[in-house]
Amino acid sequence: MAIQTYQALLARQDSVERVRKMRQAIERAGGRMVIESPTPMGMVVITLTLPDPYHPRDFFPDLPFYLS
Repeated sequence: MAIQTYQALLARQDSVERVRKMRQAIERAGGRMVIESPTPMGMVVITLTLPDPYHPRDFFPDLPFYLS
């Protein structure tokens, strides 16, 4: 099974909370989520590791996740 890692850099706290609420769904799909502490400027790096055929858009269609 192929695994892909994606990252997003989010500034909006409501977007970070949306991601946080999907942790169980991502783990059920065989994925993993890491949410880093905010930077001094308030930016939060989120890393998703997902097995094929999953993609971040399956969980967050409007958030900017990119292959890392």
